[in-house]
Amino acid sequence: MEQSKYLGNGFMSGLLSEIMIDQQVREFRKRTLYKEIDEALAVKNKEKFLMLTNELKELLTYEITETG
Repeated sequence: MEQSKYLGNGFMSGLLSEIMIDQQVREFRKRTLYKEIDEALAVKNKEKFLMLTNELKELLTYEITETG
């Protein structure tokens, strides 16, 4: 009985860790995208700008649908 309590707790800890890591990876990617978008604008690279802004839109849409 005692062992299953710890297994369940470990599962929840692992799940929460995975959620937090996923969130941090998305935040890092957003910061990188904003920086790359600024650079694309600075050099007037329309193709790269459109590609990066589309990726950013997808990321933001994912976050909205995941967090409700």
